[in-house]
Amino acid sequence: MKKIIIIFVLLFYNLFAIDKNSTLKIYNKVLTSIFKQQVPIIYITNREYRDILRYSNKIKISDNPNKAILAIVTTKDEIDKIKHINPNIIIFATKEKLLFDNQSVIGAFYWKKGRSQLIFIKDRLDRYHIQLPDEYNQFIIEL
Repeated sequence: MKKIIIIFVLLFYNLFAIDKNSTLKIYNKVLTSIFKQQVPIIYITNREYRDILRYSNKIKISDNPNKAILAIVTTKDEIDKIKHINPNIIIFATKEKLLFDNQSVIGAFYWKKGRSQLIFIKDRLDRYHIQLPDEYNQFIIEL
């Protein structure tokens, strides 16, 4: 019985590590695609996402939203606070609801039913003059 529990725990941690690794790879790819010629400076308050993205060698994390070009948010309150500090910052969400409920959010990457979901809103990308590579066309929607 102990062996089964140990195997279950190890499998769980391996799956969780794969999820974190996948999240890091996707954020690296998306953020470097958005900011083609510069290393993006990202503001994140969520500890879990900070822990994931701190391993990236393609982005930098800032503790100050005034020094960041993009903020990754997990709550509506974060959006309001960040926009109050830096009205020009680009907002990217980790939840579908935040994307559709707030005009400041250009896109979202989140997990739904164990699958990764990526969505961008066309007019919001246009507002910030963001041109994504053609490979992202399938993830851009118009509202």
